[in-house]
Amino acid sequence: MTTGDPSVELRQHGVVLLRDIYPGDSLTRLKDAAARCFQAIMAETPIPERYQFNRYSHSVLLTALLDFGCNSDELMAPLSAPGLDRVFADAMGPAWTCNMEQTWVRKKFAPIRASPSGYRAHSWHQDGALGVCFLPESEPIPPMTELLTCWIPLNGCGRDSPGLEFVRRRQPGLVHFTELDDPALRRRFSPREFWAPKFDFGDSAVFLNDVLHRTHALPEMRHDRLSVEYRIFPA
Repeated sequence: MTTGDPSVELRQHGVVLLRDIYPGDSLTRLKDAAARCFQAIMAETPIPERYQFNRYSHSVLLTALLDFGCNSDELMAPLSAPGLDRVFADAMGPAWTCNMEQTWVRKKFAPIRASPSGYRAHSWHQDGALGVCFLPESEPIPPMTELLTCWIPLNGCGRDSPGLEFVRRRQPGLVHFTELDDPALRRRFSPREFWAPKFDFGDSAVFLNDVLHRTHALPEMRHDRLSVEYRIFPA
């Protein structure tokens, strides 16, 4: 866990890194099932529509792993890690729920490796834009969707495989998509507010709907990354 109170850190900065929250091999079955799932996809086997495979983000619904060796309890087990319930409840209220129709497994490719046709790393965005329809003009900006994300890498990342980069500053609302290019954000925020943590297997990040983030991929990275993201909503 963090050295301080994770709920306070989440409230202040919009993102908190939870170290060693998953001990030992507690994520191994998820990791192995995800690897088998994406191997099947790369082999161009027929992909069931219920997986909702997105070739751009290279992601499937978490429930796709039911076909690759995981049961329902194993899919949900990471949300029972000690301390997570309090972090979720402090942010979302005591009655929160995980929407499995918005909970994804993703594979992100190292830039040095060949990636599938159509694949793109995630650029800067806010998860609070989920379901929001922006107008071409910057005003008026719609309100954010209320949610938080619990993001779990299924292998160490941020060193030799793609991780995540955050702007550790809370935003009062959605930033229009026309303002989300990297040079503009670098001018807008201080360099010390950009944060690309290094994750070990067993770590997790929890972040709020307003937090700007993107895939962190460097040219020298040589390995791919698997991850799961659970979307938590007020019940």
